[in-house]
Amino acid sequence: MKDHKQIHLEIYKDKSILFSDNGKKEIFQEGHQDETTIDNFRKIKIKLDNGYLENILTNVYDFDFNQLDEKTKHLIDAMVSKVTSEVGRALVGLCFLQLTIKSITPDQSIRLHKGSIRNNSFSWVKGISMRTLDNTYTTPFLRKNKLLNINKDGIMMTRSLAENYPYSQLYKAEMRGPFNEWINIVDGLEYGTVKPLPTLNYLLSILINRSTQIKELGNTACNIVAKTNHIPFRKCEKLLYDFFETTKYSARAFEVVIHSFMQAFVELELTDLKLVPMSQMRSANKKHHNIGDIELKEGRQIVESWDAKFGKPYLYEELDELRDKLENHTGVKLAGFIVDKDAVIKDDIKEKIQDVSLEENVDIKILNFKEWIDLKINGLDENILDKLGRQWLVAVVESFARKRLEYAPIDEPCDEWLKDMINILKNEL
Repeated sequence: MKDHKQIHLEIYKDKSILFSDNGKKEIFQEGHQDETTIDNFRKIKIKLDNGYLENILTNVYDFDFNQLDEKTKHLIDAMVSKVTSEVGRALVGLCFLQLTIKSITPDQSIRLHKGSIRNNSFSWVKGISMRTLDNTYTTPFLRKNKLLNINKDGIMMTRSLAENYPYSQLYKAEMRGPFNEWINIVDGLEYGTVKPLPTLNYLLSILINRSTQIKELGNTACNIVAKTNHIPFRKCEKLLYDFFETTKYSARAFEVVIHSFMQAFVELELTDLKLVPMSQMRSANKKHHNIGDIELKEGRQIVESWDAKFGKPYLYEELDELRDKLENHTGVKLAGFIVDKDAVIKDDIKEKIQDVSLEENVDIKILNFKEWIDLKINGLDENILDKLGRQWLVAVVESFARKRLEYAPIDEPCDEWLKDMINILKNEL
């Protein structure tokens, strides 16, 4: 007796049936495309002809990645990280195509990569020609934007991707590269556990950050700093203030700048506390159980925390939120907020600070950027300060260049930040 709890594929003369380990059964009928599939193909082509991918690329910088679950992020990260000069590019390109298809037509199967109305051509009734979509749209897009170095004729030039079997865990063609990660994404898309549009944006963001352009920009920024022997601390401070005030997506840039300051502080052994890595992708504090953007630990206990608040000088509600967070972190001795400009400290804010401080037995401060820096550097001599300023610049550019993933796992596209940073460095140093 067959064990239908085990994944298996039954192949017949006119169809294949996939039995998944979750109890689902999928039937893939061979034959000419049906009207629904023909209509799906038409919708996809119209969208792509009208700049669908270009619009996503333009807007990816503003996309809210909190829509994406951690498991999906991990699969995408793992899949892209396994790409080498020899293997993996075709699977990533195929995944990009499949995500594009699902984001436009959620009901379209992405297991079936062949579909036609012509006689004498292999076709699935619910299949579409992925070869056509790829070599007309997705491969040219990825190549034009230098996101993935793949064959100009498309990913289906990789023969193992073009076998007449549905894409599943049982796809038996010899596959080199991140097969497991890719097919788990495919399964998730088909079963509705992976969201196509957020995942497409996330994959695009990761490809931007792994592109040749990012490496070149990162190396350029790092080299400018490396060639500068002496930079007064206050010049570094002003340079970085001008950067986060004028760059795009300033709120996240502000977080990176202040976290990088503490990276430099720790690296120069100016504190015995341990710095917690940055949260990824503008992660919600409550969701990730952290207190702020900068957290310092003594042993396993957070003892100091600072939250960056760009463009938000009045923080009454944030003080209430801080109180809630501190209830789960009883070892904190100092917590506060850093605003880019002067904070609004009215009587109600003063009273709230006093109330929360007394309730939680925590020293609470609201400081602007310069006040926070002055607090941290108090008592340091000029020689140490200049070393700190230079190391701060190194930490910022290396964070954006993705050279400090242990401290700064930044997954948002960093190319615009690096361009702005390079312009300021060239003008000021």
